[in-house]
Amino acid sequence: MSRVPWSVVAVVIAAAAALAAGSLWLRTPGSNVGVVDLARIVAESPLAQRYEKQLADKYKQIQTQLDEEKTSLDEEGRQAREKELMAEYLKLKQELEGKLEKEIDEALGAIARQKNLGIVVYKEAVRYGGQDVTSDVVKALK
Repeated sequence: MSRVPWSVVAVVIAAAAALAAGSLWLRTPGSNVGVVDLARIVAESPLAQRYEKQLADKYKQIQTQLDEEKTSLDEEGRQAREKELMAEYLKLKQELEGKLEKEIDEALGAIARQKNLGIVVYKEAVRYGGQDVTSDVVKALK
């Protein structure tokens, strides 16, 4: 009769414990997986649409300003002014993107708690399954 080394027994026990813990995790509340389509949220949510409009209005304002100042500035001055105004535009864009991201995170957190989701991932990363909460997030972002 051959003896099994203790290291093999320990590995088998650890593997069994890991499988048991994994199956318990799948049965516990909050272990459901939610998925969210970020592109659809940006395209459909009223908040994202308002931010898009703000950016479009700012861009039009910059273009109008540059057209008005074009005649009074030399080429070097015009390029410097254009760079300054575009930096202003990019700052606004980053600010609005940060606000939108924060609002999406807050909405996702509330929806995940409400629907007892343990994790919410981007839909693009999921090949199969998961509870789609995109519509709920769009509704929350008014």
